[in-house]
Amino acid sequence: MKSKLTVLAALVALSGLAARAGQVPPVDLSDAVYAWGYVLDRTPTACPFVTGETDWSLERAAEFLDAKKTVYMNSMFNRDYIAKHFGSWDKSCFTNVIDGRLSEAQLAKVAKSREIWCALEHNAREASADRIAKLSLAHPNIVGINLDDFNNGTPATAMTPLELKALRDRIHAVNPKLKIMVVSYAHPPLACDLRPFRGLVDVVSRWCWKPTSAYWDNYLADIAKLRAEVGPGVPILQGLYLVDFGTDMDNPRPQDAALFEKSVRTVHDAILNCQIEGVIVPQAGWFGKVPELTAILNPVIKRLNRNPHRSLTGGDSR
Repeated sequence: MKSKLTVLAALVALSGLAARAGQVPPVDLSDAVYAWGYVLDRTPTACPFVTGETDWSLERAAEFLDAKKTVYMNSMFNRDYIAKHFGSWDKSCFTNVIDGRLSEAQLAKVAKSREIWCALEHNAREASADRIAKLSLAHPNIVGINLDDFNNGTPATAMTPLELKALRDRIHAVNPKLKIMVVSYAHPPLACDLRPFRGLVDVVSRWCWKPTSAYWDNYLADIAKLRAEVGPGVPILQGLYLVDFGTDMDNPRPQDAALFEKSVRTVHDAILNCQIEGVIVPQAGWFGKVPELTAILNPVIKRLNRNPHRSLTGGDSR
């Protein structure tokens, strides 16, 4: 319970106290926090990209973070894609996670979310887009489609501006309110220049695939570069990995504690100073497996509670 309260308080501070400079903090303290992961039909179970079994479903992570916005990833895969690219996954990933994608039962579990962003299915874009768009009419909290690994160098994620426009037109023909979020990586070979996609993307999430201290030292330069690509009106959300997928995707380990703390402090200040608009914390299935990362956040909470508008990296943020 102590670790839960610790990380919850940290992310409330990250989001709610990250007020626009000179303004009163928003009433909804979790407005800037997004939970990312998979809804689990039964627990415990194997889950995509999680080592061992987990009983942490997306809705549980959202409650843990007091996050009112969720990025629902069940809809990204089908059995054929998993068999081809992730053949070693336990079969319960199908029966307890993937097979029920976009079902009423799964959507009911995240029904409390003010916003749900559904992942577009790899190798089935049009059918997936149609299904999500139609579901959004019955579920108004489905506000958009998330394109994971957007143009990261693999055929399954490659899109031209014309193709993205066609996808945007397709979903808008069903629901003109639906938005498009894309995943953007900071470093080659995964990086994609988003300038050709201006006007076609509503939200961008930024990710550092391989964790380095140098990235966080130069974080604002990276965000300035991304802002120049997407324009001033597009919200930027920073992803904070709990585990290091970039070094070893098949055997990810928890992030280095000191580096994780540095990333939390940096992202907090960027939200506080209006340089980005939010933070995404993946992956729900890992939440019960990394208590060492929740424990390091206590000093951060104490400083925020004493002076919620003071920058954690020095100076007054206002």
